[in-house]
Amino acid sequence: MARRRLLALVGGLVLLGGAVVVLRNESAPPPSPGGFERFLDERVAYVADTREPRPPTDLVLTALDRTSLRASWEAGGGIGYGGFEVRWQDRTRLVQGTETELTDLDVNAEVTVEVRAVGALGARSAPATATAVPRLAFDESWLEGLFPPVDVFDGPAALTGHRWRVLDDDCLGLRPFSGERVEVTCRSVDLQSNVPMSPGEPGADGAVGRVVLTTDGPAGAQGELVVALLPEPFQDLPRLDEHVPPGAVLLRITPQGARFDIGPGVPATQAQVPVAGTSTPPRPGVRHRWELRVRPDAVLALRDGEVVAAAPVAVPWRVARPRLALREAGGTLLDSFGTGGAPAEPEPARVVPLDRSPGTNRGTSLGEVDPRSVAGGTSARVVAVVIAEPGAPVTAELGARSAPAALVPLGPRTSLLVADFPLPAPEGALPVRVRGEGDLFVYDSRLVVTDVPDARRPPPRLVDLPEVPPGVPQPGITLQRDGDLARVAVELTDRDAREIAPVRGLELLLDGERIAALPAGGAAGGRHEFTLDTAGVPTGGHRLTARVLPADQRRDVRSAEHEFQIRPL
Repeated sequence: MARRRLLALVGGLVLLGGAVVVLRNESAPPPSPGGFERFLDERVAYVADTREPRPPTDLVLTALDRTSLRASWEAGGGIGYGGFEVRWQDRTRLVQGTETELTDLDVNAEVTVEVRAVGALGARSAPATATAVPRLAFDESWLEGLFPPVDVFDGPAALTGHRWRVLDDDCLGLRPFSGERVEVTCRSVDLQSNVPMSPGEPGADGAVGRVVLTTDGPAGAQGELVVALLPEPFQDLPRLDEHVPPGAVLLRITPQGARFDIGPGVPATQAQVPVAGTSTPPRPGVRHRWELRVRPDAVLALRDGEVVAAAPVAVPWRVARPRLALREAGGTLLDSFGTGGAPAEPEPARVVPLDRSPGTNRGTSLGEVDPRSVAGGTSARVVAVVIAEPGAPVTAELGARSAPAALVPLGPRTSLLVADFPLPAPEGALPVRVRGEGDLFVYDSRLVVTDVPDARRPPPRLVDLPEVPPGVPQPGITLQRDGDLARVAVELTDRDAREIAPVRGLELLLDGERIAALPAGGAAGGRHEFTLDTAGVPTGGHRLTARVLPADQRRDVRSAEHEFQIRPL
């Protein structure tokens, strides 16, 4: 008689449902560890979903430029498929989402695209089919209302200091994608535009100003992309944080959707704006066009031309500067950026980092500036985020000169310190310091140097990044106990992959001994469910391992482990 045991689980539980058929293979294990004949140990049963993958529906082809097509579709029913196979011309791609982008196409060639659902064991559905010519599918109407030039992030020159301030060094690279695209390579970065956005006359859509960004981000489950309009002096903020500056408009884009954060001092209106569009989670390598549209009585967020968020407010300023802030968004591609409204010329400025070391005791040294770093500038602004004693005067020093500093409220306890100095400065080293008659705490600071209008500063150095290879799905294991029967679910996912490497097979091991092997037939991932009879498993600690073997055996095997305990009653 089997002993009753308590199975202590590490990790979450999974509910198994739907019509299933239990299949068992009593044959001996394959003779070679690398073989993928189907094998199930006598203690193991595979719970198979016998329904065939259903064809995708509503396949639509659109274009973000003249040499690409974006394919979007709907999953054909709520079954547990492993992904989709996309075929065009002589190419094939596996993906786990419901959209992908095909690049480097002939502008005038007719392209037929087929999309099939792929089951967890490699079964393919019938295809959904669509045809388009990239040049004809590309809609240039998004350029209306933008004043030239539109920044195309295809090289370092796109981030010239004449038009942009990159506030975080070593955070950008160039990735091959429809040519080359700027990619965020660290967790967060701020890009401040030097081109002001001034509301102009209302257009046909009612907009008096707009900011347009094409991107595939934000990447990552916790990623966030902020498109901000910052009035003076907040365009010089060292970094956008959770506080919304007074007068500012922030469009926050996350995998969960889009919403507005409005700063203090922006009056509300009675405008009613229908929001009919939806914002699906971003997919790596699939670009979408976002727009922050300013009307006299509202601000709107559009994704590919559809309104997905709105706020009934009237911006109180005549000039603001756009900023892009990316958080937890490493891997996001930036494609193009444009500003519309009243025509305006860039106001070149650059940032000279100062010491970030905090200081108190009514005086803080922010380091020493090399005079060469301010050469050619017309003015310099000391900017810092501070906690200061309310009402206490504060002064800033640049070299031997001092100037009163303005403290602009930023958050519940913080203020933005701003002090301006004319240039050129006296020769010699330029120490920077702030002093307050009360306690003063500085925790972020910069020197912003305003350049002459025709200044041409070298663009930032961008690292050349390699092409992104298809991703091998990462397995995840969950367990559920029912008496002596352990139910095991293995799910193969790679949400951050632009393309999935075909899966040759899946192995399940108990304490290093293989207990199951399933051929996957070139699947793109998927969910596999097993039952394991633990009646003969000894008490103590055990380790369950899932291994994913790619079809290309030159690729690395991916694996995951799950530890559990069987204890005596």
